[in-house]
Amino acid sequence: MILAFTAKHVSCTEAIDEEIMQVLFDTIGECDEDARATPYVLIGQDFEFPGPATIEWHDGSKYAGGARIRSVALARNRVVIKMDRTLEMDVQFSVGERQFARLKDYLGKIIAPTVLTVL
Repeated sequence: MILAFTAKHVSCTEAIDEEIMQVLFDTIGECDEDARATPYVLIGQDFEFPGPATIEWHDGSKYAGGARIRSVALARNRVVIKMDRTLEMDVQFSVGERQFARLKDYLGKIIAPTVLTVL
């Protein structure tokens, strides 16, 4: 199954001097999470604890997460994420050059170099 959507909001955030980093692809900005009815994908890394990046998502109906990321292909206006489940994320987005550079930097720190491909 492929979860495909266009993200209207792309954000890169960090906390505790980059100990925690997250990248969010969302169909909307802020919303009441109990009433969410649109997709998003959140990739995060807590460097205090060793291990791979985490991923969570909402498919428009329900929340899920906990899959292992197998590959991330980042292009200028699209990201394709393959996981160890039968689900694949295909997210299109539009950001400026500075924000894309930041996105590439964040994903480069969060995702293992053997998993991330920048096209």
